[in-house]
Amino acid sequence: MAYLARRIALGVLTLWLVTLAAFVLLRIAPGDAVTAAIARSPGEGGLAAADIEELREELGLNRSWPVQYADWLGDAVRLDPGRSLASSRSVVDEIRPRLAVTAELALFALVITVLVGLVGGLAAARFAHSLPDTLIRSAALVALSMPSFWLALVLIVATASWTGHFLALGYEPFSSSPGANLSAVLPAAVVLSIRPAAILLRVVRASTLEAAGTQYFLMARARGLSRQVALAKHAFRTAMLPTVTVVGAQAVFMLGGAVVIEQVFGLPGLGRLLVESVLARDFPVVESLVLLSGVTAVLINLLIDFAYTRLDPRLRVAA
Repeated sequence: MAYLARRIALGVLTLWLVTLAAFVLLRIAPGDAVTAAIARSPGEGGLAAADIEELREELGLNRSWPVQYADWLGDAVRLDPGRSLASSRSVVDEIRPRLAVTAELALFALVITVLVGLVGGLAAARFAHSLPDTLIRSAALVALSMPSFWLALVLIVATASWTGHFLALGYEPFSSSPGANLSAVLPAAVVLSIRPAAILLRVVRASTLEAAGTQYFLMARARGLSRQVALAKHAFRTAMLPTVTVVGAQAVFMLGGAVVIEQVFGLPGLGRLLVESVLARDFPVVESLVLLSGVTAVLINLLIDFAYTRLDPRLRVAA
């Protein structure tokens, strides 16, 4: 419990630093929320300087930075991050419908990553230093070398050229149209998962081969177990520790990767909302999205720490 308590305290400190950094970077970035709002509102481009200052005061942007930060952080702790400067809607109402899209995309991508990474890594370890192993590792290296945004564009253009079907046609909720939903989300999830799957594959292969050289693995082989059974029962369990770390790290990576993928495929998720809000200088929405991403990353890391204590008795005793 003391170990997890220390990790939780570190997570809270991390979240505070993340919110502080996001707040400062947004304020020092070029542009202004009020002028951005005026630019998006037809007919308001002729507002006088006094009217602009009045609008800035109404939005609370004329207060000092420490006061603005303290007010926003206090509202966020109370789960009421305020209203969007761009739409005047509640930030929660802005985020809620987008959250389901990003969660679905990340879930599909994570499942594909785990399946491809584990199966490919174990297959490469099983046929180590042979032609199948070379082919699998070469494919993983190619996947690591391709930027996700480039691969997404190539996939969209190639599919449109060969089949006449344009992948980035929009998003439909699964409840209203399962087919249209999967046709929009699955290609994006595949692209988002390619690089994480390649990383996981290489880690699983290396960890399994390392475990296969340990004494207890050799003793299992001496007892008559085949190499496949010994790998499945002994080596893979040892390889789970680095595998869990990589899966957690890549899950966090997908939060950032979703920003680009959602833009390319036209998915109305949190990543797309973040881009739109940054361009609009919508401070409350951007800060809330950054906080939400930080909370998700901290929770994932806490789950990794807990999984470590379950998988490795030595860590459980130390904790």
